[in-house]
Amino acid sequence: MSRLLRSAGAVTLATALCLCTSTGPVLADDVPASAPTTTTGPPETTTSSSEPPSTTTSTPTTVPTTQTPESPSTVPSSETAVDPAAPRQELPDLQLTVWFGKPSYLGHETVTVHARVTNVGAVAEERAVITSTGDLSSHHWGRFSSPGEGVEPGQTTETSATGTVTTVDDVLRLVVTVHPAGAGQDANPADNTVSVSVPITFILGNFRGTFYGDRNGNHVMDSGEQLAGVRVHTSGGTPFTRRETVTGSAGGFEFTGLPVGTYGLGFPDSGWYVAPPNVEVDGIAVPDVLVRGTPRVDASLRASLAFERQAYQVGDVAHSVMSLTNTGELPLFELTAECSVNWDSGPSAVDTGPLTPGGPGVTLPAGHTQTFDIAVRVTENAYAVGYLQVDCETGSPPRVNGSVRTTAATRVPGGVAIRVEGALLLFKSKPLLGLPSGTSLPGVKVYLRDELSGAVVARAVTDMSSRFNFYDVPAGRYRLGVVGPWVIVWGGSVLARAGQNGPPPNYQDLHFVLPGPYQPDPDAEPPSGGEPAPPPGEEVLAQTGADVAWLALGGLLSLVTGAALVRRTRPARRR
Repeated sequence: MSRLLRSAGAVTLATALCLCTSTGPVLADDVPASAPTTTTGPPETTTSSSEPPSTTTSTPTTVPTTQTPESPSTVPSSETAVDPAAPRQELPDLQLTVWFGKPSYLGHETVTVHARVTNVGAVAEERAVITSTGDLSSHHWGRFSSPGEGVEPGQTTETSATGTVTTVDDVLRLVVTVHPAGAGQDANPADNTVSVSVPITFILGNFRGTFYGDRNGNHVMDSGEQLAGVRVHTSGGTPFTRRETVTGSAGGFEFTGLPVGTYGLGFPDSGWYVAPPNVEVDGIAVPDVLVRGTPRVDASLRASLAFERQAYQVGDVAHSVMSLTNTGELPLFELTAECSVNWDSGPSAVDTGPLTPGGPGVTLPAGHTQTFDIAVRVTENAYAVGYLQVDCETGSPPRVNGSVRTTAATRVPGGVAIRVEGALLLFKSKPLLGLPSGTSLPGVKVYLRDELSGAVVARAVTDMSSRFNFYDVPAGRYRLGVVGPWVIVWGGSVLARAGQNGPPPNYQDLHFVLPGPYQPDPDAEPPSGGEPAPPPGEEVLAQTGADVAWLALGGLLSLVTGAALVRRTRPARRR
């Protein structure tokens, strides 16, 4: 009976050990790796800074609050005791002298400040730095600016700073200091700082002007074109000055008491395009400027561009129609267009007729639409890529008063790309500069969709290295399509050139995706639903909280322990 009980007990103990060992790691996985370890020593004792330390003797198990000087774990003091009998350390001793280049300055003149540094100490200063404060536009002291200049014992050296005054005060005051760089020390800091000043005389001047809107485009201020109640601001001069005013009933404005110099003008809320002149204020003459405003092109011009035919051959003159519409209430004057062609350059590549840049341009009345012929000769470059594209910018002139963009494309058929090679990767990361990185995506179907017609022209499946190849593709522009739960986040555009595109590393051949909505196969019915597939190469683990390695190890230990206990019962059975 006792043998039977021992056998049963061994089996029971083995089972319990198996259960405990197997479930232990599951529970352990719920504990964060950063959880603190519990100590068995006494708790740390803290003393409030507002109370004196206790003088009670500590028990042997308590961490002592004081240590004897002989203790090897004593932390040395951060302060070093000074021996009064020890010789004083030798230090450099810098002296500073500062003076202006002139006894007085006009407010618009450049001010020069000189500085002389002498080391009267017995030790060299490796890096002496001069700094200054005050109403000067620059505080750069040449070689004595950071990181500094070395000064040997007995050496005297000079430098200077130049700038203009930044206020209208009648005195310029500066505080200049020379000091050792970093944590260096000077034997006598009292003679390292100097305060200096110099009188400043300002010459003030005025200017006035009139602002008008050129409604008929004749470049003349006609009756009724003066613009009243428009905010005007000016800025410039020395020191730099900003002022603002509003035009009067006749469009006039005036600025007075300005430091001499060059001033610009702005009319930010007028609703007109303005190219105002610069105004020179010298304190003697009073300039009177006439400022012309013209209707803003980008506010009212609408443009479109389309080729007359869907395809052209090399040597043909491809004609496209540009349509311009003025939706505003005022005419648009002197409109021109700058056009360019893909893979070709030069101003003669596109003939824009009356819209040619540099010419008089055209006038487009309010509420009217006009069309213009845009012509370009088809070249071998267009044949190589399978299409011809013209991009135009229209304005008065373009990129100055308006930049209305239009584009049109047409086919140049005949070219064939023998092979178009690329790679599809699962996006991982991208540095600030350079290409992204990713992991392989084998077995994914990809296809090419023509950008002009929308037709799918080629299909492929990525291989084990994530590469794909399309063969005998008509030259042209395409978008790469991906079948499955993916969205393209980098790349996606494919240019097939006549001939063989060749292998990477061409950045246009790399395409990166992330998991996203399911993209259907254009050659089959879309899936009926279900969960998106996990990214290839990743395993989906059951959410048990247990690590597979812990479970395997626990099971092995339980098996060995159970076998040993059962074996121990067998000799007793033989007796």
